[in-house]
Parts: sequence; C-alpha cells; structure tokens
Amino acid sequence: MSDLTAEILSPGARPTAATFPALAAPAVIWEDDRWWRFTERTDLHEVRYLAVREDGDLVAVAPLLVTREAGGLLFYDTPKMTGHTGAFGAPELLDAEQRARWEDLTVRLADARQGQYPSVALSVFGSHHGIVHAEGRDAAGRARVLAELPRLLDETAEVLGCRSSSLLYATDEQATVLGPAAEARGHIPAVLGAESVMRLDAPDWETYLAGLTSRKRSRVLGELRNYTAAGFTTVVREGPGALSGPIVDLQVKLRAKYGLPGGHERVQRDFDALRETVGDSCMVISAERDGETLGFVLYLRSGHAMYGRTAGFHEDAKGVYFALTYHETYRWALAHGVREIWYGLAAYDAKKLRGCDLEARHGWFRFTGTGATELGEALRLQGTSERDRLRGLGYDSTTSQGD
Repeated sequence: MSDLTAEILSPGARPTAATFPALAAPAVIWEDDRWWRFTERTDLHEVRYLAVREDGDLVAVAPLLVTREAGGLLFYDTPKMTGHTGAFGAPELLDAEQRARWEDLTVRLADARQGQYPSVALSVFGSHHGIVHAEGRDAAGRARVLAELPRLLDETAEVLGCRSSSLLYATDEQATVLGPAAEARGHIPAVLGAESVMRLDAPDWETYLAGLTSRKRSRVLGELRNYTAAGFTTVVREGPGALSGPIVDLQVKLRAKYGLPGGHERVQRDFDALRETVGDSCMVISAERDGETLGFVLYLRSGHAMYGRTAGFHEDAKGVYFALTYHETYRWALAHGVREIWYGLAAYDAKKLRGCDLEARHGWFRFTGTGATELGEALRLQGTSERDRLRGLGYDSTTSQGD
C-alpha cells in the first residue's frame, strides 16, 4: 500500500511560495506561483490544486484544470483535444488503412466527446506538466510521486465527478516513470508534440554568427538586411508597462486571422491579468516603423531563460517574423545573459531550422462510458502520427508510447 495521499484543495485555496517555497523563482516560469495566479484568471477552466503528501508531509503540488462543459482552451480540454489536429497530430503521415480509420472516427467524435464532461487535466498554461516537487526532494522521492500520480489523478477525477482525465505535457524523463504507471491503469498514451528550446552557448552575437554554417549565416544576415531596409527598428520594453495598447490590437488581429476565439475585450483582459500577476517578468520585443508597432513577441523572463508567450504582426510587416522572433531576440538575449529561449509547441520545421532543440512532450488520457472506445482509438492514431512527425524531424524519443 502506498503511503502517498492527495488532497484537492478547496475552491479558492491556493499554494503560495510562502507556504511551498519551491514555487518561488523556480527554474521554469510555468511553475512560479505568480503564473498559477494568471492561470486562475481564465474563464474557460476552473482551477483547483492537488496537494500530494507522503507520511503527512507535503511533497508536491500540481494545478488541475477542470472543464465543466465543452469549450475549454484546446490544449487543456481533454475531450476537445482528442481527434483535433490543432492540438497535436499529423494524420497525413498515417498509412492508408490508418488514415481511412482516422477519417471514419473523427466524423463521429463530436457525440463521443459530449459524454466526457466534466473533465480534468493535470497541467498548467504554457503546455507544461504542472507538478512541482518540494525543495530538497531527491530523484527517488520525485519518482515515487510520479509513479503514483496516475492513481491519484483517477481518485481526484472520481471526487470531482469527472468522466475523463489526462496527465499532460510530461518530459521524456518524467515519462519513463509516469508512462508504465499510467498504462498499467489503462490510461492511453500519446505524444503531444515537442517543446522547442533554443540554447545559446555563444558569449556574444558576433561569436554566435561565426559559429553558423556559411549558408545559415548568409540567410540570417540577409533577413536582417531586409528588415532594416524596410525601415524597421527593434524596441525592447520590460516590465508591466510593456503590455501597451498596440500589441493588444495586433494580438486581436492575429487571433481573428486564425479563427481563434476572443475579441478585443478578451485579449485586453488577458493582458491585464499578465500585467497584474507576472508583469515584472514581461518583456516585449517589437518591430517599429515611423513610430508605429507593426510586430511584437511577448516573452516572460525567468533567470537565464525566456519563454515565448504570444506574438502578433501587422499585414504590412512582411518579412518581420523571422528577423524579430529569432535573430533580434537572439541578439538581445546574448547581450543580457539569457541562455535558453522556449518557443513552445508547433511550427517545428521553422524552429529546428533556426537551431532549436526539440524536446518531446507526452500525455496519458482516460475516458469512461459511452464514446470511450472511439476516443481512445482516435487518440492512439493521433499520438502515433505526432510521434512520426517528430521522428521525421530527427527526434526519436526512447520513451515507450505503448506500441
């Protein structure tokens, strides 16, 4: 019998750095209690917290994103992301038989999804696993928690009355422990994509350029020349004041372009929440011409790392994306002691071409009742295709995905 137990904190109860020091200035911004306060501001999920104890001592905490009905954010809504290639998956890479089965399943998933709410995901915004271990826990202690986490989540889902659940965005290292434990309980594994991380080892911009192949160096310099010739200059603003009106407008236009929900009011609300929670960590790198902001990337800075949060570009900002998101960002980062830039999931070809490492993220899903079989089958095909996509990019995880 395991001596690990878990308690779902009551609504409104929250772990803080004062009571759980591991949440203070952690290595990863998504594990900062200020970021968890931002996550609480969402109106699409109910945020609860799971407190894990060993022999009565608090040894880990994790955020839970509860989706009461369909309509949660795609990357954290367990039923919604299943069968939805906007979340992950590349069904075009499946063989003919699998592809035919995928197409047959996906036209029937809408009804299957409806029976899976309420739903709970152990995860946090930033496409991060969310589990934070107490300070001083050794590798064996952390592994004990991970090995029991699928059981604890099953118990949590039952208490919350959730019909589906998921453990999302685990790293390869975590998956070596989580995977066998989750699959032993019947949870369905899936590769969810990869975090794209740029590691900057050069001491300065000139050394960085010198270390590139001649072809890559020529492309970088050419893109920067075009950027400058088009009249753009780069402006960097840090702190709460960086979240100004022009970038709100650009973000609204970007979301509209890609059919994402939320007009000006919602985007402004999100930016206000960022300012009020992690404002001190915000920095905006923008492309400006004649005093007008025509492109921006919003990062959160923590220690020696920067984390891409969102971006927006005006339709007149041709050729600005690569110059600003990569080259100008690298130049600033190298001059200010930043050694890692986290760009998130998706757009892997462009990120790998610019030098990012791809680090797989894994998930495990559990469905119950009507529609569970169809959802599970679609999920396996979806995860298989995402795994094959990453392999095609030269990434080959050694973690078992149940195949």
